[in-house]
Amino acid sequence: MCGRLVGGSLTQAQMLDILEGFLYGAPVADGDAPQAQAGWNIKPTQQINMLCQDGSELLFTTARWWFVPHWFKGDVKDWKQTTFNARIETAAEKPTFRTAWKTARCVIPASGYYEWSGPRNARQPNYITLETNAPLLFFAGLFSRLRDGTNTCTLLTRAPAEQIAHIHTRMPVLLRQDELTPWISGEMTTSVAQNALGAGWDGRFKFHQVNKIGRDDDGPELIEPVERLI
Repeated sequence: MCGRLVGGSLTQAQMLDILEGFLYGAPVADGDAPQAQAGWNIKPTQQINMLCQDGSELLFTTARWWFVPHWFKGDVKDWKQTTFNARIETAAEKPTFRTAWKTARCVIPASGYYEWSGPRNARQPNYITLETNAPLLFFAGLFSRLRDGTNTCTLLTRAPAEQIAHIHTRMPVLLRQDELTPWISGEMTTSVAQNALGAGWDGRFKFHQVNKIGRDDDGPELIEPVERLI
């Protein structure tokens, strides 16, 4: 699973500039979108940045990080399923996600993420990112647009790379730069996505344990390595 994101200090405008260099076409910024949560401790139900296809345009907008399918008639807070993550192996067939898989794929930019490891009563957070030329990671996701215009989204997960398998049994699907357009546009087939998407990063992860994180903690010190007593 992936339950905490790190946005870091990049602004939305800076993220958009970075994305433009990897896409076939310039994204349009959604000036009416709710403000995305920034910082080093972004949680499900908060608003996060999202790139998606909107008709013929690429739209850089925001979404509530906890997927609610477009057919749900209640308030987003009434949706009880845990859907801030979706398994890439089954999302295409699941009633909750299958429409979004066909028509509403998205990319979620962030600097890294946290994953917890260790015994249940003493779990320790790990900060995980990648060695890349860009200061952003690109998470594969799905989104929905509800009747009231609210966007919601989920991050796709897959089996972990061997390098980080000791931390958790799942990891987010992280896109290469050349996979951004094929994923968002729907050109990438289900079989290719399920078998290959996000699978080529082994050996390029950077990770370390960090100090325990409170719900409302924030700041760059959250991603600093935990100090060990010798």
